[in-house]
Amino acid sequence: MIGGLPWTSYSYTYTATNTAPTLSFTVHSGGGEKSYLDGVSVVDNSAPSIQLLNNPSFENSTSTVTDWVIWCTTSCNGGGGDGGRISTSGCHPASGSNCYTDKCGAGYDFLGQSFSATIGDNYTISFWLFKNGGPPGVFYANIS
Repeated sequence: MIGGLPWTSYSYTYTATNTAPTLSFTVHSGGGEKSYLDGVSVVDNSAPSIQLLNNPSFENSTSTVTDWVIWCTTSCNGGGGDGGRISTSGCHPASGSNCYTDKCGAGYDFLGQSFSATIGDNYTISFWLFKNGGPPGVFYANIS
């Protein structure tokens, strides 16, 4: 759970078990406040200078998210739909001027992207996360 935290960096090591894993995030801010995601990165530890995600810091997006699949639950805004959006304020300063923010105060937003992997290789997955107050929320990162 998250709530009222400053920007926090998260980093995990993943050993590939298939050739097209999907990195996904689930966000529920817990009320009228927002959660922000920025600087998402996936790199193969054997070639750490090569970014495997498209648009990892959302800089190629305008008001809608590009290169990522987004959606939200049916409880969101009365019937599901397009999920989160791009924010140009409040983003992590080291990641550029755009970031992802959830849009569904009453339900869950989902964001995901697949990437090419070599089975058995180790990958570093990292991202920045921020929640601007309000009640505790829920944030999940998953790779499958």
